[in-house]
Amino acid sequence: MDPSVRDDGDPEPDLQLTSETAALDAAPPEEFVSRERDSAGEAGESMRERLVARAQAARQDAAREAPVQGGLDEIGRDQPRDTLDSGLDAIAASPLRAPSAPLPPHGQSPLSPTLLALFGTLIGIATVLSLIALMINIDRHRGAPLATSTPAPSSSASLTLPVESAPIPKRVRQKVPGPWRIADVKGDPKLRTVEGKVGTDPFIKALTDAGVEQKEAFRVIAAMKGVRDFDKCGKADRFTALIERASSRLKAFEYTVGPEEIYQAREGDDGRLVGAKLDLKVEHNQVTGAVVYDGHDFDAAAERAGFDTGLGHVVALALQGHMSMDELERGDTLRLIGQEVTVLGEFARYTGIEAIEVRHASPKRDALRVYYFDDQALRGYYDATGKSPFEGGWRKPIPGAAVTSPFNPRRMHPILHKIMPHLGTDIGAPLGTPVGASAPGTVSYVGPGGAAGNLLKLMHEGGIETGYAHLSRYAPGIKVGDKVKRMQIIGYVGSTGRSTGPRLHFSAQRDGKFFDAETLNLDGMRVLSAEQREQFSAVVAKYNPLLDAIPLPPPLPGLVADAAASAVPDGSATPASSAAAQDPSLAEPAAEIDEGTAPPATSGAAKVPAPPGKPGNSVYLSDKELLKIQSATDEGEVSE
Repeated sequence: MDPSVRDDGDPEPDLQLTSETAALDAAPPEEFVSRERDSAGEAGESMRERLVARAQAARQDAAREAPVQGGLDEIGRDQPRDTLDSGLDAIAASPLRAPSAPLPPHGQSPLSPTLLALFGTLIGIATVLSLIALMINIDRHRGAPLATSTPAPSSSASLTLPVESAPIPKRVRQKVPGPWRIADVKGDPKLRTVEGKVGTDPFIKALTDAGVEQKEAFRVIAAMKGVRDFDKCGKADRFTALIERASSRLKAFEYTVGPEEIYQAREGDDGRLVGAKLDLKVEHNQVTGAVVYDGHDFDAAAERAGFDTGLGHVVALALQGHMSMDELERGDTLRLIGQEVTVLGEFARYTGIEAIEVRHASPKRDALRVYYFDDQALRGYYDATGKSPFEGGWRKPIPGAAVTSPFNPRRMHPILHKIMPHLGTDIGAPLGTPVGASAPGTVSYVGPGGAAGNLLKLMHEGGIETGYAHLSRYAPGIKVGDKVKRMQIIGYVGSTGRSTGPRLHFSAQRDGKFFDAETLNLDGMRVLSAEQREQFSAVVAKYNPLLDAIPLPPPLPGLVADAAASAVPDGSATPASSAAAQDPSLAEPAAEIDEGTAPPATSGAAKVPAPPGKPGNSVYLSDKELLKIQSATDEGEVSE
């Protein structure tokens, strides 16, 4: 074997030792190490370069090595600390192969022990210096800008979530100096104040009960003659009297109807009380803005958007009939133009909405715009098509709920699986949803209804009787003969009787014969006439640019991700949440309103024992027990 050729075919490098190195060959190991340290310190950078060059020449595969996976090609990427550490470990653990040597003759060493020690030391120093250089390079990459080494965003991080914006400050208003008030002299030791509320008592009695002498109360009535009629007092009206301690004589009196309506009688120099309505500089101002609903509290969301307390009430009135505030979902945006009242320059209350837009977070729902229209013959809130919910007539017992099964004399029964008439209208809603009376009437029946479960009937004008079936329970205390108003709560959605799930079976009869309840024009809409529509078009043209000019606030944090997560490709199944939104009967049952009431039995449910003192109550019976103890009726749920 040729000793000048390595086992991999490459020629053995010719290593020429310097005189200094040759001298070290005969030196003891300890002296060699000491001299090597001194030499490295004196040679400095040139010595390290020679050592690195020798180490690179000594590596068998230096010309063919590829970058270590997870090493330098990954430096600077946005990786966790442990990932970078594992990359460094991989680099440090990569094998360094020493030059191969021919096998020496038996019993003879080709190199002296000193040369072997020298080679081992050189390779060790080269390895250490390589690691030091690598670590310096890593630090340099870590301190460099990330613009050239930013990792490509993964699919899970491709959505940039907005940061929740800070609350918008409320409108700045300038307080205006007001008239003299009784509160201005509080603390005067010669005077005392008496406060009270009228309530249900006559005005004179309310004052005397509070500590005002009767003759002084009559002085107030005389002073307010022609200014305020105290025969028509509100229960919430309040009063404040300023009385002289020594004589019990009334020095001033204030009667408060509301923040912007206060009457005052004040004693003059002549000893007479003179009454007048205070000038509180009441002004009506237009306000605009946008609110992003947080899914919990609309008023709280409105206050974060810079509005004052009480906006939710006027918004609900503006949307009434068009949509319910309960239909608002997290992320829905409302742009509105409203009116507020200020008293002495400070906010008092919101008076109403001039125009409003509801933009839903879900792209599947269309935006809604509603405008206030005031005509000589009518006034109210109309949508862009000129329609408004009719204030009179019949109402759907559950506002906004979807009809899941209409009136159908030849319906396929979902449980019995045969053609049987469906003599009512099924309205889907979660368990425990309040049910209102469709129109004013008198309770004609309350009790078990066979297949209809818990049943309540109302008799209305014109000989029409409506039925409300499958109730989980009735309104507390309701009984036959009670008069009910339109949309007064009479019960709660349940699944008693023969029912496939929580729903309301709403039926209507005339002269004992069932007819389609939807022909009662439930939630009928008023439509403007041609002349009124022309005037209404001018209102729409006035407010649309104003609504468009209101900046849209940023979406809520996580809303973009939620929308992407809920997106369903065409042809795929609808998510449960979307199905529940389209059909409320698919939603999870809502909690019962009255605590302590056991939930109603559903189809196929096990028997729920009746609590003590409530034997036989149909709310606690299963379907089989209801059918067994009750005679089947024809309340739209035909028996077998």
